[in-house]
Amino acid sequence: MIDAVLCMTVLAAVLFGWFLMKRLDRFLDENQKRIFQEETQRPEPSCVVLEGTTPSETLEEQRRVFCASHARVKILIYDPERFCPLQAEVEKR
Repeated sequence: MIDAVLCMTVLAAVLFGWFLMKRLDRFLDENQKRIFQEETQRPEPSCVVLEGTTPSETLEEQRRVFCASHARVKILIYDPERFCPLQAEVEKR
């Protein structure tokens, strides 16, 4: 009798675990699909910031890719120790 109760308890625990894992798997699949859709619908960035330590080949590649995906492009190169574009914009006002 005790063996039958033990077997039924183990069977119930296994079935409950299987049910939980199926629901978790469905939940994770839905979230993964939603995240993938959000990433594919994200618009192209309107600006690119590259540090001065970036190799020239990488700079050229980034410039080429950005120019290919945007019609009007302006390139701003500045020394942050001498000039801050945000500060200059505030001073203009």
